[in-house]
Amino acid sequence: MAGLDPGPIAVVSVAVFFLVWYYAAFVYSRRVAARVAREFKDAVLALGGASKIRWFGTTAFRMTTEAASPPFKEASVTVTLRPREMPINWAIATAQGRRDAALVEASLRSDPEFDFELIDPRTRIGRRRRRARADWSPITLGGRDLLLVAEGQGAVVRLLESLAPGSLLGIMALHVTAGTSPGIAASMSVGPGEAARGLTAIRDLADHLGG
Repeated sequence: MAGLDPGPIAVVSVAVFFLVWYYAAFVYSRRVAARVAREFKDAVLALGGASKIRWFGTTAFRMTTEAASPPFKEASVTVTLRPREMPINWAIATAQGRRDAALVEASLRSDPEFDFELIDPRTRIGRRRRRARADWSPITLGGRDLLLVAEGQGAVVRLLESLAPGSLLGIMALHVTAGTSPGIAASMSVGPGEAARGLTAIRDLADHLGG
């Protein structure tokens, strides 16, 4: 052992570390993506219409449904997992506050009673949206400190409080638009159980908005 050059040993050790990391992260990410896809599948199919899924690699996918049942016309769910295959990319994404997340976009058949935007300022997207405008009002919803922009703030808060308890826990940002292109857009985390629960909350919200 005394005659071994530590240089090649270090190189091999680093190479083995990166190889093991890559394989473990690859397997883990695939399992997470498969779980999230299963959770979203039933929730998306429940929207009615013709549904399809398109995968982008092994850690991102997009589900779409056309001619959905009321109150929706169309809906899509785009899931992206934070990078894990390389330690440096994982470290940067973690430092930036990136999460495994889904973006839900749904067009509505009828114009909602009001529009509003709700964010969790502790999340990455919440911090970005907070910087984009200055008219936020702090609210507490389900024990969470959130920010809201709405003309009829009281009515919006009552509407959100009427949803099932805990249904908005995974929602990081929520935007309801009225007018020529009425719809709902939401960014949500996709921890176990959060994907389907968040999409169900959006369905319930759409039903209330149309009522």
